[in-house]
Amino acid sequence: MKKQPEITERTRQRFVDAFWKLARAKPVSKIAVSELTRIAGYNRSTFYEYFLDTDDLLSYVEDKLIEKVKGVAQESLSDNRSPIDFFGMVFSALNEEIYILLGPNGDSSFLPRVRAELIPIASRYLPVKPDSENFDYLVAFVNSAMFGLLERWHENNKDISPEEISEMMQRLVYGGVSGFIKAEEAK
Repeated sequence: MKKQPEITERTRQRFVDAFWKLARAKPVSKIAVSELTRIAGYNRSTFYEYFLDTDDLLSYVEDKLIEKVKGVAQESLSDNRSPIDFFGMVFSALNEEIYILLGPNGDSSFLPRVRAELIPIASRYLPVKPDSENFDYLVAFVNSAMFGLLERWHENNKDISPEEISEMMQRLVYGGVSGFIKAEEAK
């Protein structure tokens, strides 16, 4: 007997919800199938109908998050938004789950996956072209700076708007740290 698609999706979502509940409290590498099934209200055999193991579930939730962020990024590009609007929209789409996966209890392979998806989209806003001699280094610097700022922004409960954090990033990328400091001192 075939399952109804809405029941299948609801069951899968309950496992995803259980995963996030556990991931807020402990390292994702320590999440066990028994915990997931207890919280979701299903038995182990039901879990294995949907996922091969906890790594498969982790890949599933990561894929969904990356799809969401990539979709927002592509949408903002199709609207020909300014860099501040582009990054503001992308950062607004970054919800708590992304910070869980990027944080100390998350998945160390997640950030490279996010970078690999966003760099080709965001590179049009960088001050050099992808075929430039030191493009790889610039991208590495900008990525580290941006994700560092985003991590601090999240830790500060997003105390400034997505547009403000985006503008800060843009000013740092285009003007450098000393240019940013000089502009702040001039205020």
